[in-house]
Amino acid sequence: PTSKTGAAIRKQAPTVVANLAARMKGLPMQGSYDGYTSCPLVTGYGSLVLAEFDYDKNPQESFPFDQGEERYSMYAMKAYGLPRMYWHGMLRGRA
Repeated sequence: PTSKTGAAIRKQAPTVVANLAARMKGLPMQGSYDGYTSCPLVTGYGSLVLAEFDYDKNPQESFPFDQGEERYSMYAMKAYGLPRMYWHGMLRGRA
């Protein structure tokens, strides 16, 4: 199964690029994708739990704190940071 999230695409794209470049040079494709995905789960107005994991359901947390706790900071990131990163970063190849 393939995750259809922006976070997953950010991890998948470098693998695709590396494999296409290798293939075009006649080299073996070495890039791999571990199934990373991120699910921002809004638990209430102003609170969110950020679940990040791989194909084997192992946690792949990006931040140095327990992302299983409801946090306003994670809610703010989803509400304000992620849309900006998508529109001004990912779509322009910068993120």
